[in-house]
Amino acid sequence: MMKRSNKRTLTRAILFRTGLILLALAILGGVLVSCAGGTVAPTLTLNKEAITPSEENGNAMNKEQLSTLAENILKNSAAVTIRQQLVAALNGYDMTAEGFDDAALPEAQPDKSVEFALNVLKSEQYKVEVYESADSMTRADLEMLVNSFRTTVSLDENVSFLTRILMWIAVAFEWMIKVLGFGNFLLGTVFFAIAVEIIMLPIAIIQQNNARKQARFRPKEMAIRKKYAGRTDQATMQEMQREIQEMYQKEGYNPMSSGCLPLLVSLPIVFALYYVVIDPLKYMMGCPTDLANALTTFATAPRAAGGLGMTLQSNRGTIEILSKIREMGVSTLEPMKDFRFFTNGADCFSKISEVLNTHSIPDFSIGSLNFGLTPDIAHPSLLLLIPVLTFGVYFGTSKLTRKLTYQPTTANDPGMGCSTTVMDISMPLMSAVFTLWVPGAVGLYWAIKSIVGLGKQYIMSKVMPMPTFTEADYKAAERELAGKSKNKPVKKSGTRNPNVRSLHHIDDEDYDTSAKPAKSGKPTATETPDADKPAEAPAETRMGEGAVLKEDVPAEERRANRKKKKGGESPAETDKQDEVNGHEEGN
Repeated sequence: MMKRSNKRTLTRAILFRTGLILLALAILGGVLVSCAGGTVAPTLTLNKEAITPSEENGNAMNKEQLSTLAENILKNSAAVTIRQQLVAALNGYDMTAEGFDDAALPEAQPDKSVEFALNVLKSEQYKVEVYESADSMTRADLEMLVNSFRTTVSLDENVSFLTRILMWIAVAFEWMIKVLGFGNFLLGTVFFAIAVEIIMLPIAIIQQNNARKQARFRPKEMAIRKKYAGRTDQATMQEMQREIQEMYQKEGYNPMSSGCLPLLVSLPIVFALYYVVIDPLKYMMGCPTDLANALTTFATAPRAAGGLGMTLQSNRGTIEILSKIREMGVSTLEPMKDFRFFTNGADCFSKISEVLNTHSIPDFSIGSLNFGLTPDIAHPSLLLLIPVLTFGVYFGTSKLTRKLTYQPTTANDPGMGCSTTVMDISMPLMSAVFTLWVPGAVGLYWAIKSIVGLGKQYIMSKVMPMPTFTEADYKAAERELAGKSKNKPVKKSGTRNPNVRSLHHIDDEDYDTSAKPAKSGKPTATETPDADKPAEAPAETRMGEGAVLKEDVPAEERRANRKKKKGGESPAETDKQDEVNGHEEGN
C-alpha cells in the first residue's frame, strides 16, 4: 500500500513539473512572438466629414445614404477586404470576377467602376446590407465612399526613453553590419551576438560565482540525500529538502542567487535586444512606427488596388519587407504617391525614400539564398533547413552547457530527472517551431547566439572552474552529519510509569509494587547480597477482580503444574519447554 502511494506521489510530481515546463515554454513563445516587432493589422476607420455629396460633383446619393452604406461596410467582418476591392473597382478592376489574377492584371475598365463596385457590395461572400439607393450610385459616389475610409499617416513620432536606448544600440549594430560584416546582415549578427554576450558578462560572472559557492556544499548535500536514500514518499522528500535548506541558510547561501535572480535580470535585456534584430527599419533606420505600418499596408495591398501585391510569410518585424524592397529597388515604392488608402501618400513616399536612401538596406543573402524571407512549408526551399539547424544547435549546446556548469544534485528526485529530459527535447523543439514564424535571418541569429553563449561558458569554466571533491571529502561530510545527529536531544513523547513492565515478556509482572528489578540468576553490580535483601513479595499478586499474575517460580514447580494440567506430555517435550522457559527467564 505504501509503495502504491509513493508511486502516485511520484507520478503527480512528474506531471506537475512537466506541466510547469510546458507552461513556461508557452509563455516564453508568446513573449518572443509578441516581442517580434509585429506590424499592426490594418483596420478601417470612418471619416464622415469626407462625405460631402453635391449635384455639382455628380453625386446621386445624399450624405445620409452614403454614411449608412459606409457604416454597414465598417460593421462587416471583411471590411478591409471590401475596401480593397472597392478601390480596385474605382481603378477599373473587378476582383470578384471568376478567374481574376492580381499577378496578371487585365486591362483596366474605369467606365465600369460602378458596376464592379456593386458586384462587390452585393456579393454573397460579404453580404453587405445594401439599400435600393445604392443602385443609383455614380462614380463620384463611389470615390467619395472610398475616400471616407482614408487615413492620414503620422510622419513624426514621440520616441520613448527605452526606444531611444534601443536606437543607440541599433547604431552600433548598423556599424557592425556595415564595417565588420561588409554590409551583410548575417555577418553583422555574429559580431552583435558576441557583443550581447559581453554585455551580459557581469551577470554571467555573478551566476558562476554563486554556482561555485553552491558546489562547495555538494558533499554536505550528498550526505543529507544519502541519509534519506531509498525513500521517495512526499513527507520524506519534504524533510530532506527542509534539511538541505537549513544547511544552505546556516552557510549563508541563497539558491535563488544562482538561478532565478540572474535569469530575471537577463531576460528583459535579451528581449530588448531582440527588438533591434527583428525590426531594423524602426530601430536601425529610425522610421516612425506609423510610417512602417503604412509601408506594409501599401506593399501587401493588391496591385489592382494600387499596392505592390507582396505576400509576406511573416508579419513580425520588417526584415522580410526590407529584403524584398532591396531586390525590387526603392523606386518601386513610387505608386505610393497616389495610393488611395492614405490622404498623404505623396508625403509618405518622400519620407520612406529618405529613410531608405540615408540608411542603406543591408544584404540579407548568402549567395543566392535570401535569409530575409520566412521558411514556408507550402513552398519548400533551403530555408527549411534553418529549423533543423536550430534544433540541432540548441540540443547540442544545452547538453554541453550542462556539462560545463554546476548542476544541483537530483539523485533522489526522479521528477527532476524527467523534467531535465523534457527540457532537453522541448526547448530545442519550440525554438525550431518559432523559426517557422520569423525570417530566416532571425532563426540563424538564434543559432549563432547559442553557439557564442556556449563558447563564453567554456571560457568561464576554465577561468572560474568548479571545485572538485574526493571520496574522503564525501566520507568526512557523512561523519560530520552523523555526529550532529547523535548530539541531537531525543524528544520524549511522554513519561513512562516505572511500575509498568514491558509487554514483550509476558511472564514478567505487569506491575511491581516494590519498583525493584525482578530476580535473576546472578546478582548485578547494583544488587545487594541475599542476606541483606528484604523479604520477597508473595508468590502470587492479585489485580483487578482477582486475576492471578505469574511470579517467578522454580522450574520444578512449573514442571509439576504442567503435568497436573496436561498429564499427557512426554518427558522430552517437558524438558524442551523448560529450556524455552529458562531462556525467557535469562532474557
